[in-house]
Amino acid sequence: MSKKLTGTLILSCVLTMPAMAAYVGPSAEKVMKHVSEAENATDDMPVELTGKLVKSLGDEKYLFRDDTGEIEVEIDDALWRDIEVSDDTTVMLRGEVDDEWQGIEIEIDSINLLAE
Repeated sequence: MSKKLTGTLILSCVLTMPAMAAYVGPSAEKVMKHVSEAENATDDMPVELTGKLVKSLGDEKYLFRDDTGEIEVEIDDALWRDIEVSDDTTVMLRGEVDDEWQGIEIEIDSINLLAE
């Protein structure tokens, strides 16, 4: 009886463990990679922009620039996690398009520094 109970407990623990691997390949959803694409995207489209934050606009808003143009991004203060960025620092920003009445803005979900 004890062996049966132990086996059942072990089996239930193994079956309820979360998967440790995940799919990291291409997505069916198109990801905007450049400012020029993001400017014409629809609301909630995912973006992954690489470039520089060139200016603080106040109230968690920044001006982002890549080789194709500039766009306003919103970066929540909690995302900075002691990251220091200047206008010469190359960053990768991930987020989504936020199409508001005053125009297109990118709402950032993560920020990563890239080696120069």
